[in-house]
Amino acid sequence: MRRAVPGDAEKVSALIRDAMESYRRDSGISKDVLESLSESVESVAHRIMRHRCLCLFDGEKIVGTITLSVCHNPMKYNFSRKTEYLLSTHNKCGYISRFAVTDELRQTGLGARLMNEALSTFNAERIELVLLHTAVANRKMREFYLASGFELIDSENSRGYERGLFAYSGTPVSGMAETA
Repeated sequence: MRRAVPGDAEKVSALIRDAMESYRRDSGISKDVLESLSESVESVAHRIMRHRCLCLFDGEKIVGTITLSVCHNPMKYNFSRKTEYLLSTHNKCGYISRFAVTDELRQTGLGARLMNEALSTFNAERIELVLLHTAVANRKMREFYLASGFELIDSENSRGYERGLFAYSGTPVSGMAETA
């Protein structure tokens, strides 16, 4: 595992496109909805430079990736007031995006390894709340995130499908999903 460099952008982009196509199908999302399926190699290189993009390699092949960002004003979409309050209690949050493992290596522990490294990195940087989104309809991803210690705290439909907002704080933020 190592941090990606801009020269890895083409390989990272190819992995993300393949993985997001599977994610799209598994989630029942229409073809033209996910921006990750149409982003350019140049935008991937830009993201690699601006954020922390970790990659797992098998030789020269990238077999897993995850991007870690810091949000200084936690995002607000069309969430409930309770979730807006939770986000307002943190000056900065970690955000996980572009999480992908090659199809043939899913459910081998590589995704858990990437997630553990991401959470350890945020913990070392004293980030107390880590957020991510996933399609609520994608049972496998929901279960993976829940098993990783995340809680579903809210959902919204701003992108044409129900996206769940998951939070990890190391301590439960229980009750958010039920009353959100």
